[in-house]
Amino acid sequence: MSALDFKEIPGAQSGEHRDQFELFAREFLVQEGFNIVEGPDRGPDDGRDLIVEETRSGPGGKTSVRWLVSCKHKAHSGGSVTPSDELNIRDRLETHDCTGFIAFYSTVPSSGLATILNALKLNFGLVIYDAALIERKLLDNPRGRMLAARFMRISVNAWVQNSQFAVAAPSPDPQMIRNKFFLRQPHSRLDEGLKEAKERNLVTFVVIYDPAHCSHSKLDYALGYFMEYQTTKRLVDQHFVPIVGPNSDPLFSALVPEDDPLELCLWVVTDNEGSILRREGVYPNPDEGLKRVRSVITNLGDRKPA
Repeated sequence: MSALDFKEIPGAQSGEHRDQFELFAREFLVQEGFNIVEGPDRGPDDGRDLIVEETRSGPGGKTSVRWLVSCKHKAHSGGSVTPSDELNIRDRLETHDCTGFIAFYSTVPSSGLATILNALKLNFGLVIYDAALIERKLLDNPRGRMLAARFMRISVNAWVQNSQFAVAAPSPDPQMIRNKFFLRQPHSRLDEGLKEAKERNLVTFVVIYDPAHCSHSKLDYALGYFMEYQTTKRLVDQHFVPIVGPNSDPLFSALVPEDDPLELCLWVVTDNEGSILRREGVYPNPDEGLKRVRSVITNLGDRKPA
């Protein structure tokens, strides 16, 4: 069963919001590493929704691939994308001087269209982003979750809640200090974490350490004990957007008191605008960790209007 509900994105007949799926595709492709050459507009598009460019590097230098992007949002009807929805693909590629075709669909291509698309591979590049692949890429990392929350907040929040009890393989962690403390990979950039918090209407759970400290401000020890209980991990996952970063980053450094040498890593809770709600050293005790997380959640409930 799909985790994301693409029907949260308005359809093409939804008035002033009719171009939301194309805007979503643009932001998704930027995260994938493409450069936007021509974005979505409301005039005649001559068979293209976007044109993007990909730069490839190799021993022979850099080359650019120009891709024509076709967006089809049929999640509201549940139907597949058919050949009648994608007419004259080769002519459209030649018209826009593109050497690759990107199919960006909120459902899937029909078998008939899949045959046509696969035939393109003889002379053109082909990438198919169907609903399942888009979902997998969005939910695999913090930046993807941030984008998903922007366009599909309800189903993202439901997925976070439901997936807390799923057993997943640990994701790679180059710094070996972050992922084991949380149920899913935290943000490493404060600005991106704040964006996700704003989209999901949550607060942030920021942990700041000194990368020059021999033990990274005792991050492994202090945060390991603070977050030891699975209950604590689930509460943080449900009520906060976790962010872990070094004080060498000016955005993180601005949250650290001038008189704090970060011998112990710092825990900061902010609202989704970045205002500090709570700030203290990470207490290396699982009972205190659970108690303090629950205290923040209770205080947040008291702050909400009746």
